[in-house]
Amino acid sequence: MPKYFYIFRHGETELNKQKRWQGSGMDYDLTELGIAQARDLAQKLQGKGIEKIYSSPLIRALHTAQEVGKVLNVEVEVRQNLRECFYGKAEGMLIADLQKQVPEIVNNWQNPNFMDIRFEGGESKKEALDRVLAELKKISQEPQTTVGIAVHGGTMAALLNYFGFTFDKIPNCGVFCLEVGKDMTKVVGEIF
Repeated sequence: MPKYFYIFRHGETELNKQKRWQGSGMDYDLTELGIAQARDLAQKLQGKGIEKIYSSPLIRALHTAQEVGKVLNVEVEVRQNLRECFYGKAEGMLIADLQKQVPEIVNNWQNPNFMDIRFEGGESKKEALDRVLAELKKISQEPQTTVGIAVHGGTMAALLNYFGFTFDKIPNCGVFCLEVGKDMTKVVGEIF
């Protein structure tokens, strides 16, 4: 019997508002809009049968998971390996400045053909993806059939690339469904 993972991005943070590159070295909470986005997300997830939420330890994802968990009345469990990629020296920098300084990295971060790229001092996209995939495999061994997974934009992009799903942008509190089967895992539907 397949399992279903509703993988969602956290709500807006101050660094999102400022258009700064935010990774696992930047632990900012949600803005008021981010909290409202999380509450809206909870409404979108009602009726999906989510039994538990697993969350990145970073406060923006955890706070989002807690807001959703309150509405759905489900437990939230932190999993360290669901954290965002560590972007090294790029952490906290304006995206526009990074675009000028390292366009070959910024322009290809969401490109599935560039898995070994990294910002100076940071994890590669492949290293972060491998860590998250290993954690999702562990979660798939848990007893629940349908769970929520609170993560980050870079994590979601890497996962969508890995599963061959084409996308333009992942909004704050965007969510996609991953069907995890014995022999195959695939994205079901669209980002919503």
